[in-house]
Amino acid sequence: MAGLHAFVAFLLSFLIVAALTPVIRRYALQWKLGDKPNGRKIHTSTIPHLGGIGMVLGSLGSLGVLVALFSNSESSVAGLLLKILVPVAMIVSLGLTDDTKNLRARQKLAVQTIAAIIIAISGVHLLVGIPAIDNHLMFVILLTAFYLVGISSAVNLIDGHDGLAAGVVGISAAAFGVSAYVLGSPVLVCIAFALVGACLGFLLYNFPPGKIFMGDTGSLYLGIMLGILSCSVTMLQPTINTFFGVCLIMAVPILDTVLAIARRLTLKRPVFEADCLHIHHVLRSFGFSPRQTLVILYSVQAVLAAMGTLAIMGFVFPIVTGIAVLLVAFFTFYGMMVASKVKRVERPSEFAPGSIPSLEK
Repeated sequence: MAGLHAFVAFLLSFLIVAALTPVIRRYALQWKLGDKPNGRKIHTSTIPHLGGIGMVLGSLGSLGVLVALFSNSESSVAGLLLKILVPVAMIVSLGLTDDTKNLRARQKLAVQTIAAIIIAISGVHLLVGIPAIDNHLMFVILLTAFYLVGISSAVNLIDGHDGLAAGVVGISAAAFGVSAYVLGSPVLVCIAFALVGACLGFLLYNFPPGKIFMGDTGSLYLGIMLGILSCSVTMLQPTINTFFGVCLIMAVPILDTVLAIARRLTLKRPVFEADCLHIHHVLRSFGFSPRQTLVILYSVQAVLAAMGTLAIMGFVFPIVTGIAVLLVAFFTFYGMMVASKVKRVERPSEFAPGSIPSLEK
């Protein structure tokens, strides 16, 4: 029955988000809540950015309906949701506050850290498959908290291009859903495909040219939920293969974050200082259209997520191949970023002065 329950979660989530997003967009426009154009944004007019509200309501709402309809077989869905309810609510509240009041990066990091520690203490752990590490509870809690903060921030960072965060997260969630099915966890399968449904429902309005953005409400929520899913998968099968598989499934957000840190250190810029040299920025600067940029990044994410899923199934070759692909991607995009930096120095920003920059993206 796991397949039926996952399909119900997916379909309900998709329909709820597809129905709610236009309503949220209308109110966001009415309240003048949106992303303003600046030198790092690809849009040239204000776009409403509260779409994440619909994604939260759609995915969690579908799981609530699932619990009500199949209470006997899916009661553990409610158990997991209750365990993470408070920290996830903290993350959603953080995103809403940032979308309406524009918080400082360090303020966001503090709340993310507290929420991540609560999740880790509640029993959701990232296991690396090495007993000498996994058997030390305090170290596991610290590692899990660090990972959850990193993943939620990574998804937040890639949310700078129409359709990118929703598409990448949808691919990752689908891979986690398949992995959870193979490992025999219908609960995680349902949660994963509820996220897939939310992402696809939102993409109806966010695919280039986007009519609404998910904002930090959506990106931080999707990031923390992916983090919880990936940690839970490592708990189902605590092996090195599973750990590397999880990393491959999260490849594009992790790669973009590592590149951001590497280039800022290389350029001797503050790590938390925003720039316009993320992967999607440099692809656009080299002449790729918004949709071509998405095709490239979706393809990279899909290939690496497939390799990650195979790694979780016990195969070794996808790990070796995936690491090789990541190394090639790292040096390729790093070279493009350096070249793009030179081009930007030679050519001033095309956008009007006085625009309002975001803090992270």
